[in-house]
Amino acid sequence: MGSVKFQARLLAFFLLLLGVGSVLYQVFVQHVPLSQDETDQVWVVDAEVGFNARPNKPVKVRMFVPPQNNAYTTLNESFISNNYGVNVNTEKGNRQVTWSSRRAEGNQYLYYRLMLTQRYAESPENEPGPQFRPAPALKGPERLAAEALLEPIRQHSADVETFISETIKRVNELENDNVQLLLGSDLSPENRAKVVDLLLAMSHIPAEPVHTLRLAESQGQQPELWLRSYNGKQWLYFNPVNGQQGLPEDRLVWWRGAESLLKLDGGKSGNVSFSVHRNEMSALQLAQSLRMKDAESFIDFSLYELPLPAQQLYRILIMIPVGVILVLLMRSLVGMETLGTFTPVLVALAFRETQVLYGVLLFTFITAIGLSVRSYLEHLKLQLLPRLSVVLTFVVITMALLSLLGYKLGMGSGLSVGLFPMVVLTMVIERTSIVWEERGGSQSLKVALGTLFTAILCHLLMVWQPLVYFVFTFPGVLLCLASFMVLMGHYRGYRLTELVRFRAMVEGDKH
Repeated sequence: MGSVKFQARLLAFFLLLLGVGSVLYQVFVQHVPLSQDETDQVWVVDAEVGFNARPNKPVKVRMFVPPQNNAYTTLNESFISNNYGVNVNTEKGNRQVTWSSRRAEGNQYLYYRLMLTQRYAESPENEPGPQFRPAPALKGPERLAAEALLEPIRQHSADVETFISETIKRVNELENDNVQLLLGSDLSPENRAKVVDLLLAMSHIPAEPVHTLRLAESQGQQPELWLRSYNGKQWLYFNPVNGQQGLPEDRLVWWRGAESLLKLDGGKSGNVSFSVHRNEMSALQLAQSLRMKDAESFIDFSLYELPLPAQQLYRILIMIPVGVILVLLMRSLVGMETLGTFTPVLVALAFRETQVLYGVLLFTFITAIGLSVRSYLEHLKLQLLPRLSVVLTFVVITMALLSLLGYKLGMGSGLSVGLFPMVVLTMVIERTSIVWEERGGSQSLKVALGTLFTAILCHLLMVWQPLVYFVFTFPGVLLCLASFMVLMGHYRGYRLTELVRFRAMVEGDKH
């Protein structure tokens, strides 16, 4: 016996481990939302390209767009134009869209829209970069100024990271004569970045301009320039103006390199204006959107991949074990008697169509009619099969009459009574009458009320939407329920009703 109990506990532990492991995998690896109300931020980035087309000239507009392997997941990408051909290609690690038209006149507007989210995004590949480059040939005062700036930088730095930080710090000391010579009259961030890059090149340290966009509610935002360098292990990002190190999480890399964002042939006065908006989207809808565009999401490995009719069916079926475990608790721990082991669950499924109030009334009325018919048939000494057949026939007749009555009175729930499981009601009537004969009318009423009460609790639990979502989304929970059921299989303790019944005996022993 001890060996059997140990095996049962081992099986319960194994099922629990599988169930909990499955849920944890979905939450932490697949990033499945724990609640159907959970939302995620979705960023909508709009880029408006405006220019004036030259008459009778072919137009070609090229603009950099963000790479696909960034720290965000692309939900949608749209290129909006009128009578323009659109082509996207990759050049020198950057993606570039080309709009082209044979003829265009007057003011022209082209639009690019990008929808992004951080959920399901993977870290971009840390591709290696160069760690050495030849120094440029400088002469005259520029060379002297650069060497004068580099001497203290070398003394105050220990590696590539501190060297770049110190270089940016020195270049932004605008009162320094050497800095003024190298910057000239242009104090723009772009020119400061060029001077920083020049000094790094003099020390054979490669650096690359990176143009980023800040994901925050804004209108008319322009890309922000950063510098990056590879230290042999990872890319290091620096702000060339304030020396900030590390690219913030709200920055989207738009393109890399010193080339300008927009190139325009056949037009003039070209400019790009950015606007960024933040929206909220249900995490579940987000996963469904990714699934529709063949992007990886948790739906690829869940019941959400089933067709919608099958999903609706399994949302009902997968909650049956939840109702079963409630019946198990009510019978094994509380001590409530019911008609059959799982009859309350079947009645609870019927309540899905009629709702609880109408379902209880219809259940009571039909059962009462069936018991009356069955009692009379018992008086006629009919055998079991003919008796059940007649009761089933009268149940169907009662259903039809109630449906007709409900239709005449304009009550939609009356029509739903036809969806009650007829066989279940027939067996309930038969079992209630058997209990009546064997244990009396009061016990029969008690068992029937226990069945009805348990069915109501099962129904409320099985239609509770947060729980339905959780069990449907994390089916591994069913293994946890099975684990508990296995453990309950060896429970031999007192029930709550027994503690109440024997309380007087216990109190008598104390006296």
